[in-house]
Amino acid sequence: MKISLNALKYYVDINVPVEELCDRMVMAGFEVESCECEGENIKNVVAARIVKLEPHQDSDHLQICQMDVGKENLVQIVTGAQNIKEGDLVPAALDDSYLPNGMHIKAGKLRGVESNGMLCSGEELCLTEEDYEGASVHGILILRDEHPAGTDMREVLGLDDYIIDFKITANRPDCNCFIGVAKEASVVLGSTFHPPVPNYTTVGENIADYIDVEVKNYDLCPRYIGRVVKNLRIKPSPAWMQKAITASGMRPINNIVDITNFVMLETGQPMHAFNYNDIADKKIIVRNALESECITTLDGKEHNLTTDMLVIADGKKPSCLAGIMGGKESEIEDDTKDLFLESAKFRRDSVRKTGRALGVRTESSGRFEKGIDIINVEFAMNRALQLINDLDAGDIIEGVIDRNEGLPEDKILNVTTQSILELLGVDIPEDRMVEILNQLGLETTLSDGMLTTRVPSIRDDIEGRADLAEEIMRIYGYDHIVGTPMRGDVVRGTKLPARIKSDKCKALLCGMGAYEIATYSFISSNAIDTLLLDVDDARRNAIKIINPLGDEYSTMRTQLVTSMLTVMATNINRKIEAGRFFEESKRFVAKSLPLCEQPDELPTLCIGVYGKDEDFFTLKGMVEEVMALFGAHTQYKRSGEPYLHPGRQAVVLANNVPCAVLGEVHPSVAESYGIDTRVYVAEIKMDVLYAINKRKTTYKPLPKFPAVERDFAMLCDADIPVGDLERAIVSGGGRLLERVELFDVYQGSQIPEGKKSVAYSVWLRSADGTLTDAQIDEISTKIIAKLEKLGAELRK
Repeated sequence: MKISLNALKYYVDINVPVEELCDRMVMAGFEVESCECEGENIKNVVAARIVKLEPHQDSDHLQICQMDVGKENLVQIVTGAQNIKEGDLVPAALDDSYLPNGMHIKAGKLRGVESNGMLCSGEELCLTEEDYEGASVHGILILRDEHPAGTDMREVLGLDDYIIDFKITANRPDCNCFIGVAKEASVVLGSTFHPPVPNYTTVGENIADYIDVEVKNYDLCPRYIGRVVKNLRIKPSPAWMQKAITASGMRPINNIVDITNFVMLETGQPMHAFNYNDIADKKIIVRNALESECITTLDGKEHNLTTDMLVIADGKKPSCLAGIMGGKESEIEDDTKDLFLESAKFRRDSVRKTGRALGVRTESSGRFEKGIDIINVEFAMNRALQLINDLDAGDIIEGVIDRNEGLPEDKILNVTTQSILELLGVDIPEDRMVEILNQLGLETTLSDGMLTTRVPSIRDDIEGRADLAEEIMRIYGYDHIVGTPMRGDVVRGTKLPARIKSDKCKALLCGMGAYEIATYSFISSNAIDTLLLDVDDARRNAIKIINPLGDEYSTMRTQLVTSMLTVMATNINRKIEAGRFFEESKRFVAKSLPLCEQPDELPTLCIGVYGKDEDFFTLKGMVEEVMALFGAHTQYKRSGEPYLHPGRQAVVLANNVPCAVLGEVHPSVAESYGIDTRVYVAEIKMDVLYAINKRKTTYKPLPKFPAVERDFAMLCDADIPVGDLERAIVSGGGRLLERVELFDVYQGSQIPEGKKSVAYSVWLRSADGTLTDAQIDEISTKIIAKLEKLGAELRK
């Protein structure tokens, strides 16, 4: 909320420097984002009177001026300007002066004649015709108003003001205006507050003879006030009003439009003026837009409306987007003779939804969205009529149209002073509490330690004891709070078990050369289609975001693979030849759709690798290390993920529970991401691994007796997994089996069709002594028997 210091002084007596004012407002809870002096880049430039003018002896275009700059002696300045004469009042930049364009003026000589400054044009002072009449004239700026010689040009141009930008919090929309800030400043400074008291005269007649107002939706428009002004006398608004409007970042237009804008800035209540002669059937209807209706707004843009949007319509068509912007057809123009003036309260969520849907945001809509006071609607209307009357901008018709279904009553709060002291921990006299609350406009009385406070509707942020305590404390001063040492036991923070396990897993993967990535949990609604999943796949039941930033972030992901493929595709496209990546994040799985309860947030690990030295077994090895970290007993089975290569994928069981899937990405899927090389991904359900109770690590002495190695080569059906063969060997080997290692798988010549040759090395060892041939043969027989049960045949 920008407000000039001079405008603020109209409502409150300010007797401290602007810096102190800002500091005190900050301590009262009003953050000051900036405080800028308008003319701080103009220094030592004054209004000077030309006393004597004579030509330069050595130049045909230079003139020597003797200038009265308010000092005892005249100052000599040489200029080349031809539009000046004796007696003119002009801007003079004296020795060691600065201009807003950055120019530094020093005394010197021109053609041998001493010049102690420079006469300035409007351009050199960075002025336009809107800033000062005559500023665009070629030559020196001739000042039109009388000022004593030596007057600082900042004062002449009205640039001796400060613009203060207050950051108004969401709970204080009542301070989003001049009067609100001034009221707070008066309390902070302990000075007198001078609110405007609207009064005006009418020209008689009856508004009912001019117009009728009907509100069809009181839910979206709780109050609507209208007045009629005729015989408009449209002209520029006075300088003080233009200055206040400009300082707040708005542009002056004419007296009528400026009055509505000024009242909005002053009271916080947006207003709108309709060209009375453009109102069809002389009727105003506050209603929802009809199907397929459209409106062209003041900015010249046409908008298609929906039935949930509130409009101000005449007897035939919409004339205004309620609380946002007026229509082009009812605009106030220079030849407008009569107007209908509106002041209303519109529901904040309705204004916000309409504004967002149409892509329109204005000063008015911003204030309606934050909330305005329903009682203040009438005060703002009366203030606007007062300004119309005072500025002789038109004739006010007698009567007011006020449509509402009842106005709220003030809220009464009863709070003991003792409860406030207990909450604040600061000893504040009871009389001071009452004084502060009354100064803030909260009418309060004290009886037997009980505060009875009447809270006006404009302070809807005050609901109970805590709010009253806050109001008292911020004015009494936070500096009264005495610091006390912290008391209590110091407890060392610890990580949750899942976090500890996660950190160990990340450290393991980093040790294997993988980089951790972090991607959004929101993905495109179309991302899941790239994985070629079946239409009934549960992963397609994703949660849609109600208010997404865009379609790219419109869905909560049920898998991490698409995000991993996107990262790998980005690196490949940037000519990164190889990479290993991992991400541990959450999958969001809805219990049912539409969503009626919190979804399951399942921790998941995704690993991705690519490069000429990487293959399926690289990824498999990384997955095995993760499984081993958690003490999982793993098995591998065939999987049928459509986004993976049909012959190069597997599902991993951890303690007989499906836990992970890994494999090479299907070429069609890779192509959809712009990937032209082999890439491999794995997705691991970390909740399954976290649930495993890892066996304690035990240590045993180094073996004292030698191991025996035996090789088993066998023929079996090609579709028998080698994992099944390995488990058969482990089962047959019993407790004397120390290690099993696959060293050959062969299909080809000399092997029957549909068969494969598989060879294992088996190490046997006993802790009690050296194994005998009989023991070795017995174990070998058991192993062969287990293999034969699977259909394997020992090669001779």
